[in-house]
Amino acid sequence: MNKLLASQRRWIVLILLLEMVSSVTLFTLSLFFTKFDYYFYIAIALTVFFALVDGIFALSYNLAFRKRKGKADLKASSILGNDINEAYNFGEIGLAVCGPEDEVIWANDFLTDRFPNLLDENIYRVFNFDRDSLIKSNEQRNGAHIKISKENRAYEVELIPEANLFLFKDVTDFTTVYEYNRNQSPVVGYIAIDNYSDIQMHISDDTKFAEMQSGVNDMIMKFASDHNALLRRIKDDRYLFIMTKENYESIETDKFSIVDAVKKKYPRGFTLSLGVALGFPDYAKLASMASSALDVALSRGGDQAVVDRHGEALKYYGGKTDLAPSRNRVKTRTLSNSFVTILKNYRNVVIMGHKTADFDAVAASLGVYALCKSVSIPARICYEDQLVEDKARRAIECEFKKEEFDQIFVTMRELDSLIHEETLLVMVDHSNPTISIFEAYVKKFSHIAVIDHHRPGNQIISNPVFEDIDTSASSASEIITSFITYNPNNIPLDERTATFLLAGICLDTHFYHEHATNSTFEASAQLKNFDADSLKVVEFLKEDLEEYRQKISILDNGETPVTDVYITVSPDEEIVSEITLSRVADESISIRGIQAAFCIGRINPHVVKVSARSDGSINCAAIMEKMHGGGRFVMAATTLQDVTVDEVKAQLKEVLKDYLDDARISTPGK
Repeated sequence: MNKLLASQRRWIVLILLLEMVSSVTLFTLSLFFTKFDYYFYIAIALTVFFALVDGIFALSYNLAFRKRKGKADLKASSILGNDINEAYNFGEIGLAVCGPEDEVIWANDFLTDRFPNLLDENIYRVFNFDRDSLIKSNEQRNGAHIKISKENRAYEVELIPEANLFLFKDVTDFTTVYEYNRNQSPVVGYIAIDNYSDIQMHISDDTKFAEMQSGVNDMIMKFASDHNALLRRIKDDRYLFIMTKENYESIETDKFSIVDAVKKKYPRGFTLSLGVALGFPDYAKLASMASSALDVALSRGGDQAVVDRHGEALKYYGGKTDLAPSRNRVKTRTLSNSFVTILKNYRNVVIMGHKTADFDAVAASLGVYALCKSVSIPARICYEDQLVEDKARRAIECEFKKEEFDQIFVTMRELDSLIHEETLLVMVDHSNPTISIFEAYVKKFSHIAVIDHHRPGNQIISNPVFEDIDTSASSASEIITSFITYNPNNIPLDERTATFLLAGICLDTHFYHEHATNSTFEASAQLKNFDADSLKVVEFLKEDLEEYRQKISILDNGETPVTDVYITVSPDEEIVSEITLSRVADESISIRGIQAAFCIGRINPHVVKVSARSDGSINCAAIMEKMHGGGRFVMAATTLQDVTVDEVKAQLKEVLKDYLDDARISTPGK
């Protein structure tokens, strides 16, 4: 329609120019050629001619305009009917039919009342939205729509391509109510003082401890007051708070700064952990979710916040300082006695490590087997040759005769016969059921115990009968050794199991170079008292020549995308063992100036693994969590399915770009 009007305007201007030129020319000629007697007749002829042209022009354009308008009216009428304007006004629905160039050729009363100048205008320019996004949305989902805002009103816009018909639904009231309900939805959280009892035990001055306690309490109260939260103290070291989502968003935006504030004020004292739940209307459910989130925060070492948004994966904030060792003999004795007591309540025990079980997983399993044997509870360790790391497999084959092997270990084919209602599954060296050596069987057990030293991820066992996840321990072997050593009863331990446990500790600490604490050396000394053979440990952990060559080749194929970060890559077409990737990462971190090292390689035709190491300056577990993995501060990993090594490398670089600064570990007191 607007094209027709533009064409009409152009022709009118052209005809007026011709009339003017003709008149001026005739007048000029009459001044210079006065003897010519027929100017009058020429003027009459021109007047008649232009009158006829004007009449024909006006008639033709009038007919064209009526014809096109009639088509538009007919099209609109066929789409809408004749008597529904009031219904559309009541429902606040606007309709607009557009021409080939997206110009509005018809709009119902609802739209024209709100936008009087809408006709003949381009609809995308008027409402300022993108044509491609609407069409793409429409193609992907039949009847899809987009939301726009115009003159302080919100509209949902939908396109019917066959008729080039746009539907505008005013959703301002709905949006307002939705936003209000969303902002007022409940958020429930718990705050725990992580190391309350340890600090109380080590500070002999009651007045000083009371001052510290009062200071932390004031900071927590101010935190609640600043964010309009209802706060109640439910224990000496625990608080419950309830607030609206609108007030909570500022807390999440500043990444729970209260955690860092408390740590900064008490660099060698209190730290806080928070568990927060939202996204569900039931307060009881949110309280349960928040309690579980707090348990995860505490099991990951504390000094952090864990947020459980209903229907989404857990989010972690903080946790940038490693957990100081907090185990003491009283606590260890209590845990050991509790675990052994639980073992006595079951008919039999199944012990399960993780996939590609290393010396730590195998040794911890043998340690649990010894605990079961001490209380005369039948136990078997899950084992498959292809699911055990090569060095551990060779050591087992060397140390266990077939008859003895069949009594201690159980394969997947034989496991069904051992599972009963009174069977306990003990998961060692992992807490994620999806990485268990016999993953499919975990859900068949009604009763599960977990003993681990890694930071838990999103996948955890709910309601275990026993759980000891100590991220300050160097290894699962160290935890099991402490259970055996400090149990109130005398737990016998044979030389072979002691040797395996010592190998597990040496493997995870790289012969005491990393993450070794007083408890680690104490556990190792106890194992020597049980006649652990350190020469055998060295022999167990020796590298093959071919493995050594491969390690050097991978180590040489590296780069530093950031000054203190080293990334090494194995060729995509080569299959590399997981232990090789780990050792390359270990070697990389020993290079001067390197604070974090990542080794990437294909461990089977469909899986690429990233092995991460840190010198303690960077939380590599936080980096791996962004790639759906996890681990500990100085040692972590992730595996990715159906990707290339180069794709994983590119993904790692993006994660480092976005999260490396957040993963740098802050040192208390600095």
